[in-house]
Amino acid sequence: MPPPWKRIVAAPASRLSQVPRRVQRYFVIYATLLLAAWVSWKWVFQPDWDTNRAIENSLNEEKVFFGSNMRPEFSDMIQIKTMDSRLLPTDENFKQRLVIVGDVHGCKDELQALLDKVKFRAPHDHLILTGDMISKGPDSAGVVSLARSLSASCVRGNHEDRMLLALADMRGHHAALPGPAEDPTNGRDLLDEESFSHGDYTFRSLAREFDDKQIKWLQACPVILRVGEIAGFGEMVVVHAGLVPGIPLERQDPYHVMNMRTIDLDTRLPSENREGTPWEKLWNKYQSRVPSQSAERSSVVYGHDSKRGKNIHKYSFGLDSGCVAGGRLTALVIEAGRKGEAAKTSTVDVKCKTHWQKS
Repeated sequence: MPPPWKRIVAAPASRLSQVPRRVQRYFVIYATLLLAAWVSWKWVFQPDWDTNRAIENSLNEEKVFFGSNMRPEFSDMIQIKTMDSRLLPTDENFKQRLVIVGDVHGCKDELQALLDKVKFRAPHDHLILTGDMISKGPDSAGVVSLARSLSASCVRGNHEDRMLLALADMRGHHAALPGPAEDPTNGRDLLDEESFSHGDYTFRSLAREFDDKQIKWLQACPVILRVGEIAGFGEMVVVHAGLVPGIPLERQDPYHVMNMRTIDLDTRLPSENREGTPWEKLWNKYQSRVPSQSAERSSVVYGHDSKRGKNIHKYSFGLDSGCVAGGRLTALVIEAGRKGEAAKTSTVDVKCKTHWQKS
């Protein structure tokens, strides 16, 4: 007879061996599923649930938020333009389409390939560019020429803004200012250090690639393009980076409209950093509370945030999918639905070559 301690250890093992194998397998499967459910809740669903709860609390609070009382005034840019309503897809204008393209960044060949893929047909189709059409890529001037030839609409992105500021700085001083590592006696602008002037070397160099007509076209791109009423989406608006919900378009801060990524739920203060709630989550929650027939119902199409990539929600459409860095160039195609129904939307994209890598 084995000693007592061996009998104690062997007893549970012998009992386990008496459990049918099928039951043991079910136990392992259920335990695995339970563990997977816990991990999913902990790392996926709970953070999103917490964010949604924080957004709900923010919207329920009655406060004066950022943008409610004032907005900086800028004389060197157009805040809002309204697109010609004849370009909208409607029941009466059912052949018309809108083709809205994310950040092109000088990738003319990819833009042309995307237009070919969607079978772009002027004048039945109208092209809208969400800003950052220029810089980083190989042919910024070519992108502007193509857009102008198609009578495209556009909005000002942060890269257009920086280039135009650099150009204004150059014209204002009649000469490029020396940067921190540039010999002030050097007659050439070396363009390889960031300048302490309003622009930097890279954008001053980029500004020289455009002729006067191209510059005027870029200067005419508004910060906000009011596209118009799209069936099922309310008023559609195109911006480069984002909007603060609940603030009229006329009072939106243009810098943030061109640069924002997140928003502080306590103050509604937008930020270009990633510490905070993605602004489009607050936007969609806010719009879901607006009555469907209300004039305040609005959908927004934007670019700017290649890290999130294509980011489609009910009331927001993020289209920057990182083309210039070897990602994809994405278009949102909007066409009229059946009579009395919502407009139809689809996304189309093409693969891009790698023209730029983040250092």
